[in-house]
Order: sequence, then C-alpha cells, then structure tokens
Amino acid sequence: MSSRPIRFAMISALLVLPLAACGDAEDSASGGDTYIVYFTGDYSGAVSANNASIDAGIKLAAEELNAKGGIDGKKIVVETANDQNDPTKAVSLLQQRLAKGTKPDLVYPGSSSAVSLSLLPILTRQKIISVGGTVSGLLNDPAKFPYHFGISSPGKDYAPALIKIAQEKGYQKIGMLYANDATGQSSAAIYKAAVEAAGMTFVEARFESTALDMTSQLNQLKAESPDALVLNGYGTAALYAMRSRAQIGWDIPTYCDQLSSGYPYLKNLREDELQNVNVVISTVTLATSERHPGLDAFIAKVKAGPAGKEITTTGWGLYATGHDSLALASYAAQQAKSTDPDKVKAAMESLAKPTGTPPWFYAGPKGDLVSFSYSATNHFPTTSESTFQYVGPGGYSTEGFYTSGKA
Repeated sequence: MSSRPIRFAMISALLVLPLAACGDAEDSASGGDTYIVYFTGDYSGAVSANNASIDAGIKLAAEELNAKGGIDGKKIVVETANDQNDPTKAVSLLQQRLAKGTKPDLVYPGSSSAVSLSLLPILTRQKIISVGGTVSGLLNDPAKFPYHFGISSPGKDYAPALIKIAQEKGYQKIGMLYANDATGQSSAAIYKAAVEAAGMTFVEARFESTALDMTSQLNQLKAESPDALVLNGYGTAALYAMRSRAQIGWDIPTYCDQLSSGYPYLKNLREDELQNVNVVISTVTLATSERHPGLDAFIAKVKAGPAGKEITTTGWGLYATGHDSLALASYAAQQAKSTDPDKVKAAMESLAKPTGTPPWFYAGPKGDLVSFSYSATNHFPTTSESTFQYVGPGGYSTEGFYTSGKA
C-alpha cells in the first residue's frame, strides 16, 4: 500500500457498514463493551478494489479476534466510510462520526497520504490511535502525530533492493526517468540518495505526468551511458515509458520503482518490449517464498468473502494490510492491558517481539521481513535488504501470489 495519485470526487453520505460477525449498529453507539474500528476509504472511485481488499482484511481480523474474546474483553465493531479519496470529504465524514459522541478506538485513515494527512490533526486532538498503509514521510512525525503508526514500508525501504543488485552487477552509473510531480520527485530523491551513498553516479530525466511519449527524455538519458535505468510512473505513464524505451531500441537493464511496478505490463506489452525489465515485489508475496502457517487459511477466507475476486488483481498483500493493522493494534492493547490510547501508544513504541510466528502476515513466517520496532521518534516499520526483490514482470495467481511471466 504506497502513496498514489488521487482522483477526487464528492459524495453526500456516511456509509456505516458494520460486520455482522463483529457487532451491530446498536453496539457501535453504546461504547463501553465494544472496540470500534473506523475505516475510511474509496469505495466507488479509482482505487475502490484496493480499498475493498483492505476492508475485507480488517473484517477478517475482527472476526478472528472476536472468536478469541475481542480486544481487552471488548467486542470489535467495524464501521466504514466512503470518502472517495477526497481529503475534504474524509474530514467531513469523520467529524460527523465523532459528533455521535462515541469515539472509535482505532482508525484506518484513508487510502492516500493526502487523506491521512487531513485526518491526523483531528485524530491527534481526539487522542485516537490510527494505523494505516499510506507512506508519505510527513506521516512519520511522532511529535506532530503521536497516535499514528504506519503499517506499510515507506518508499525509501525499496531502494536497498536496487542497490544490492547494482553492487552485485558492478553498475557504476544509474539513470532514472520519473514523473515531474510530487510523487515522482520524492521517488527520485530517494533513489538519488541511495545511489550516491553507495558510491555510484546518478543521472536523471523527468516527464510531465500527462505525457504520451518519453523518447526525448530516454534519449537524453541514453546519451549519459548509464549501466541501468530506474523507472517511476503511475498507471499508463509507466506503459508509455516502456513503449518509448522499446521505440528507441534501448534494452538497458530497467528496474521499476514501487509505483511503476504495479502496472500490468504483460497484459499490455509484447515480450520483446519487456527485455531486461524488472519489477520490485515484496518477498513475502512471491509464490516461491516460505509461507506464514496461517496464511493459507486466511487466503481461503478471503476468497470465500464478498471481495475475494479482487485477489488476482491486488494479491493477498492488500488484504493482509487491513488484517495486520488490526492485529497490530490488538497486540499492543494486549501488551498495554488496556485500550486507553496513551497506554496503547506507549506499548506501540516499545512492542515486544512476538514469540514464534507473529500474528501478522506481512512480516513473513519468522517475522524478519518487516519489523514493527516503533519508537518515540519513529512510527514506521523497518525492513531489510531481503524485504523486497526484483523479478520479471508477472501477475497474481488465483491464490494472490506473484509469479513472474504469468499474465
């Protein structure tokens, strides 16, 4: 779940959709014996499939935890709001929800960093714990947003996978083609810093996000004779970049950043247009990786649910983002022996490493691929150079695992 361009839209009503297995509307309004989870996301716009996957994961975690007695003895109730990825609407809906008088215990604050940033000031004033998958560095500010914690890896955590390959192959100069917008510039800054810190030369070219042809920018980079190319681009921008690369006959080793890696290249490009192209994928989602012992059962429940068909589009990872957010909050509350936000915050900042297999999936069966070792100065997870891998373009299987060479 990385920061993505936002399609803004307006809606007029809050949709409260409590999970039947997790409680009902009357429970939600009563407080006391319930633990309220509020998820706000886009349910009808550009990333609605992604949000449906996260939502389903949260509800499966609630079902799982309720079967074990809930959180601190409280039954979990899940509420959802359709904010259409509009920060203004997200704020309005949250304020309507808070006006009911009973505050949520946990908020998943939107599907874009812009929405999260609009909500965190309110959640901070209300002392409400939030755990989310958006990854802007501005969100990792414990002094400003002390009750917010990230569940997903920020953009900088993807760069080590590239540096590892570059060092193994002896690359000396890395070029990067990126979109001339805030997201692209942020990605370029991350890779430039990582490349130069490793003693290599970084060269760059940028394109406007509305561009349909990038041949001039690619020829500019080609003239610099880099050993490899990093590509940034969202949606069709990534497609146009790849087509322009093929048009100039440049088969340089190409590594897509986390944003451009999500494009379904095999469905839209010929094999000859993808020579030496690599995408970055979370190790844990690869079909060849060792599986968390609880993952197969989780995937079976996902597939049996109303959002199960999306697993071949988003992979099981987005469902796990939702599941792991609630599992993490529950683990912290268990450590704190309370759902009081200040006590949970303190517990989050000093989480004890789980004994044995962790209760969240994205860290892998040994819990070593993602570490939730938060502190008073860092509220984002940490990773290693093994957390992400570069592989050939592929697609997700019927079980939601990424396989290279599969459309």
